[in-house]
Amino acid sequence: MPRYMHQFTYSLDSMQAMAAKPQDRKKAAKKLFAAAGGRLVDLYFCFGDYDGVAISEFPSNVDAASAILAAGASGAFATMKTTVLITMDEAKDAMAKAGKVTGSYSPPAG
Repeated sequence: MPRYMHQFTYSLDSMQAMAAKPQDRKKAAKKLFAAAGGRLVDLYFCFGDYDGVAISEFPSNVDAASAILAAGASGAFATMKTTVLITMDEAKDAMAKAGKVTGSYSPPAG
């Protein structure tokens, strides 16, 4: 099943709510992802540009997008970014195919 990396920052209201009442947000993410047909692999808080990272599995991009749209519509997040993850085996297959199609694209010429 395809895996996804979701990076997010919480809204100010969400941060204030979690500071006032600490809570396990993993349960909420598991419930949402399961409702959309997927599975939460793990959820992390982090330092840097994002407040957290979730790794998930979904049967399709449509299923993953439905979960992310629902999360975004909740107003709990200030920013969200989802990246499709590719296994190393898939990457090697892509590399092999790239080697076969190299040269078939002509860049713009002036």
